[in-house]
Amino acid sequence: MTLNVSWIRGSNALSLLRDRLAPKLVEHKQKLSRSSCAVFIPVCHREEKLNLLFTKRTETLNSHTGQISFPGGRCEEGETARETSIREMEEEIGVAPSQVWGSLSRPVVSLKMENVYGCVGYIGHLEDLQLKLSPDEVSHVFTVPIEELVHSRFEQNYTNQRSRRQWEMLADRVESDSDSPQDRVENIRRISQINEYRMPVFPSPIDTDPNIWGLTAVMTDRLLYAAFRKNWYKNHDFTPSPE
Repeated sequence: MTLNVSWIRGSNALSLLRDRLAPKLVEHKQKLSRSSCAVFIPVCHREEKLNLLFTKRTETLNSHTGQISFPGGRCEEGETARETSIREMEEEIGVAPSQVWGSLSRPVVSLKMENVYGCVGYIGHLEDLQLKLSPDEVSHVFTVPIEELVHSRFEQNYTNQRSRRQWEMLADRVESDSDSPQDRVENIRRISQINEYRMPVFPSPIDTDPNIWGLTAVMTDRLLYAAFRKNWYKNHDFTPSPE
């Protein structure tokens, strides 16, 4: 099968990407508690190509040490997902978005059974940005052209499968103080029905960095699925695929 995504290289690629994503993005207006998290998925231009920007977490953080991620973190009491993601991006890399397009329709459920919201927007041309990385949180940043991410996913790169028993162990760790207990019960029900699953993985352009995997890869996969939803692009994350 021939993969043709040439529109992402055109002069109007940014507006086309925004228009393709628009039907699948929403505005989560509810106030969240500290049991939820939010990340910002930064779209930028680099050398006239549309890229996604990723960060590598420092080796001194208490969790997800040295992993590849999007700017983000835990919600402050009463914040919306948009407010959290923008605040965290400004704290981590010193950049505010020039455009905020919305959030992925459903949060991703982390291995700690926390809802993680993904806000999407445009931050400008990388060459024009004055990044100010937080030395305590961010080791460095890098970008990957969206077209390369699509081709990588087309090649069907996945992490290994896990057993149902591991998901049952995760479900046992669910805490009762959730933003939405009904949603959490539904997530446990879905997990209990899964015998095995596959999750996407994307190669890092820096040889010394780990691959883009886990929750960050799932967020990336959902974004690509929304923008390039064709029969050839199938979503295989551990929650049901977007419409």
